[in-house]
Amino acid sequence: MEFLDHKHVEAIQVQRMEAISFLAAGISHDIKNLLMVILNCASVIKEMNTNRDIQKRIEVIISCCEKMNEMLKRLMLIGKSNHLKFTQVNLNEEVRNTIRLLESKIPACIEIKTSLGDIPPIYADSTAVGEIIVNLITNAIQAMPKGGLIEIRTAFTTVTKEDCKAHANAYPGRFVTLSITDNGPGIPKEMLPKIFDFGFSTKNSYGIGLAMVYVLVEMHGGWIHVESEIGKGTMFMIFLPVCA
Repeated sequence: MEFLDHKHVEAIQVQRMEAISFLAAGISHDIKNLLMVILNCASVIKEMNTNRDIQKRIEVIISCCEKMNEMLKRLMLIGKSNHLKFTQVNLNEEVRNTIRLLESKIPACIEIKTSLGDIPPIYADSTAVGEIIVNLITNAIQAMPKGGLIEIRTAFTTVTKEDCKAHANAYPGRFVTLSITDNGPGIPKEMLPKIFDFGFSTKNSYGIGLAMVYVLVEMHGGWIHVESEIGKGTMFMIFLPVCA
């Protein structure tokens, strides 16, 4: 796949995410409180009103509030890395478990192949790692509405100072990599600096998944490498430090 000035792209992403993370962490708690007021009032109105048409409309409000509440739970992780529970995690097991959980939601037209290497454990929050995998697989599925192939690989690698020149926030050391590749339409070069922004999406979605992936990976002391080529697909590769 084409090498797309990753260091420049990642430098832009780092600057944007620092500002966005600060803002999101500051307002998400207040929004959650207001949302719960709406949800509680809607529930009371539904119980008091016997008109089925009105009840259906209120059910839509409640459903939207519940979805927004789930989104806010993710946003509230930002800037709160001390709330994560870090333990030794086997990334291969997390991949297998996540695929099992998603099995019923993966369209029949999507094929998933895995190639899981012999890797050491990482020091991570297992729930957050699962969130990363779910969002990357979901993103790949959404990129291929007519079907396609998703390949998931894990490997162990040593990053040198020379390797770091291609990445804005990389550093030397021993890492486990997780790569998720699709053979979808690919991402235009001009869009790459924006793909991790909150709200940015080329699909009919909330555009929060990749932003959360970026934040959670950063919380774990890692970084993301993206390669994409129009007409051939996209690869997201995550670097996570191994246990010392």
